[in-house]
Amino acid sequence: MVQLKQWIFKRENMKKNIITLLILLIFSSHSYADKCYNNDTTPVIIDSDKKPGRFFEDQPDVTDDYQVHIIYMLLKDSKDKEEDINGKLEKWVETADKWILKTTKKANKKSNFNNGEGQLLKWDRRKDGKLDISFIRLNRTKKQMKKSKWGSCGNVFGRSIINNGFNNPKKIYFNFGGFTYKEWPFSGGFPFFNVFNKHQKKWPLNNDEVGYFILHEILHAMGGIFPCSPNFFEGHNTKNNKSSGDMLSRHVGEGGRNLDPKNDDYWGHTNKNCPDMQDSVYFTPTSDTPFDPFEVVCLPKEKWKFTKHNYENIYARGEGDMCAYSRNDATAPWEKELGIFQTN
Repeated sequence: MVQLKQWIFKRENMKKNIITLLILLIFSSHSYADKCYNNDTTPVIIDSDKKPGRFFEDQPDVTDDYQVHIIYMLLKDSKDKEEDINGKLEKWVETADKWILKTTKKANKKSNFNNGEGQLLKWDRRKDGKLDISFIRLNRTKKQMKKSKWGSCGNVFGRSIINNGFNNPKKIYFNFGGFTYKEWPFSGGFPFFNVFNKHQKKWPLNNDEVGYFILHEILHAMGGIFPCSPNFFEGHNTKNNKSSGDMLSRHVGEGGRNLDPKNDDYWGHTNKNCPDMQDSVYFTPTSDTPFDPFEVVCLPKEKWKFTKHNYENIYARGEGDMCAYSRNDATAPWEKELGIFQTN
């Protein structure tokens, strides 16, 4: 516990908060100025990666419901620790689920939602009940990634996911990087978020943090929080959690990690014109008044079919600002048909 507090303290005093900076960069033309950027996202496939139980494609779905699909990603020269097939990733998710259930239960009791019971994420699973995990080896080496100022080469992680067939509009993609990343976990907006084996080159992922990282980043992947929230601050809720106790604060240090403690911004609130994240279709049990993050983040309101809310003031920097499908270097075959927002 002492080591954890020291870690949190050091993180709180970092000069940069990479989460917000990456969100700003990923959806602007500055992403393309990254020294290691290029638009080639063809994955590397080597014979030694072909192992029993490993899948390079999304396996057949057992349900047509909204789901969170897991990607196990390596760099071109990363050592394969087989975390997708040796049960390690399953254990990370099990640990995260316990924390998420406990955290949402506490929040739902306060907001009197779901009879005060917690919610879980809808993980994509195979017919045998195990998590459906897909494997991607990037065509970037460690040396090439080091040239990137922000560590992502213009978010090669998300672009490689979308451009290689992982682009189901009813799925969010949890990218687990089995390597050391120079910054912290981050989301590139809908439909993906990233957590890594080691962050800031020295902080290994641990059981005390994995649930928080996943819940924090997937809420960003769902578009949250939105500018219509009263305490919206640079893509987050409040400036720091030391005073607010909010897990979606801009700076998260030694303060509390609660979901919208005052129920006035993004969880269990009463503002009908602003998305309530507990209503997201990616949580189960699902709200009686759900919304589809893909529609809200990526489509003009007149094209919403599932979402019946009349949300206002939901784009911080313009329409499609949190939709990765709107990038011209990350494309899905159905984009024109569905009419997504188009940005740079």
